[in-house]
Amino acid sequence: MPAVSLILVSHNKPVFVREAVDSVLKQKFDDWEGILVDSGVLLKQRFFDFVQDPRMRVLPSGETPELAKTTNMASWCFNRLINGGEVHGELILYLCDDDLLYPEAFGTYWAYYVQHGREPQAMYSSQDIGLVGLDGKTRIIGHRSADKPAGRFCRGKRLDCRVDYLQFCHTAAILEKYREKYGTTQYHPENKRFSHHADGVFMERIGSLTTVHPIPKTLSMNRRTVHSINLEHSESAFGRALITAREKVKGGWDRLVHGRPY
Repeated sequence: MPAVSLILVSHNKPVFVREAVDSVLKQKFDDWEGILVDSGVLLKQRFFDFVQDPRMRVLPSGETPELAKTTNMASWCFNRLINGGEVHGELILYLCDDDLLYPEAFGTYWAYYVQHGREPQAMYSSQDIGLVGLDGKTRIIGHRSADKPAGRFCRGKRLDCRVDYLQFCHTAAILEKYREKYGTTQYHPENKRFSHHADGVFMERIGSLTTVHPIPKTLSMNRRTVHSINLEHSESAFGRALITAREKVKGGWDRLVHGRPY
């Protein structure tokens, strides 16, 4: 059994997913498995033939255009792999095809976990926010800090819309408690109405079960790219503020109409 499992979701972003995969292959910690699940566009082109490391498996997602109309596909892929027995690691992390992990990511999470007697069931780290301009160059435009324990379990920092799932690491064992409390194996919400914060809902639910431990080291970069849904207006600070405000309004409306999902 590997120490760390990573699920990477891919959908027709050849330049960015190549960089995302490379960031996994360059990890300094060796005991890991990677599951790259591709929507089919790049897989059919044999794009991933460059992946020769046996620790990284490349699988088709099996999604269809009809399914994508009603389903949050990233969540659907995560759940499908976890429930299908594809994920074997003691710790689980997630990566999107336009984001990056820094080389110390796996090793830092594992070291913290082991040094604390394997008791931490969830952790989050600090993160850079990068903006990829039309020239292809990335510049750092922000930072998220893992500065305090998070989650309702310890009356800590809120996770929804404040922590990115790329910062988040949890044990496979905590999912059993998740099933018992929430009565579902749909860990990551698949309903389209959660699309703008499905990762936040998942993390908040984990944070209701256990303390989410902070790791102040910067271990990843959340990149805004020409393909990202949140790129609109993001070349300016004012535009990024508008995006943030829009997401908060969506979240507030969702809670008002449907109630808090965690």
